[in-house]
Amino acid sequence: MWKKFAGHFLTLVIVLCLGAAAFFGWKIIKTELDYKKGQEGLEAIYQAMEEALEENAAGRTEEAEETPGEDPEVRLGQYRALHGENSDMAGWIRIPDTKIDYPVMHTPEDPEYYFHRDFEKNYSSYGMIFLDGDCRLDGSSPNLLLYGHHMRNGSMFAQIQSYDSEEFCREHPYIYFDTLEELGTYEVLGAFKAPAAELDDDFKKMLLAETEEDYGRFMNYLKGRRFYDTGVEAEYPRQLITLTTCEYTQKDGRFFVVAAKVEEPAEP
Repeated sequence: MWKKFAGHFLTLVIVLCLGAAAFFGWKIIKTELDYKKGQEGLEAIYQAMEEALEENAAGRTEEAEETPGEDPEVRLGQYRALHGENSDMAGWIRIPDTKIDYPVMHTPEDPEYYFHRDFEKNYSSYGMIFLDGDCRLDGSSPNLLLYGHHMRNGSMFAQIQSYDSEEFCREHPYIYFDTLEELGTYEVLGAFKAPAAELDDDFKKMLLAETEEDYGRFMNYLKGRRFYDTGVEAEYPRQLITLTTCEYTQKDGRFFVVAAKVEEPAEP
């Protein structure tokens, strides 16, 4: 009797182990396929940018053709070409010498539309970088909030967490956020992390910084929470930008990088 029970029990354990192995194997394969699909989607965007660059460079002077990427109008032409393919595309975010070099989407009526959608509006674990639904690009939003996934392969906004290092910040002091109308350079004010439980309505109000009082509250909060003093400060109504992603050193954490616009754009 005992031997029969032990035999059935062993068989059950083996079946469960094989089932678990198959499940986790499927999960790994699915993740890899999702990542591959996400990367292919990004490559298609970069290819479209290159094609737009070639079209915009046609007919320009020989001197200008030598450095087409340094002409703001050429870059803006690339953005407008992408906007023609998808009108939700509102800008471009880039941090030189990192993987962060992506279009920014904006759908105020459905703010998280691109949370798990690619540029073609198909499902994607990568999602897209997107602008908060309460923000506007007409100059009326003092702080532009950008969200992106923290992908395990280091893509999307994963690398902003490197701003917990003062050395990384010294090497990457500028964030470039361009709209369809102008190129923008922002210098990093600081970075901090916080549990999602702290991010209530009052925190969001402070983060949006729509009044001088809330702007000041946010700057004071940043000074008290940032990992290190960057030596850079900002006062109302200087334009801010805040990049946000998930943070995995704590349960349900969030990571923030805050930067302020500079009058004289720095070379990327």
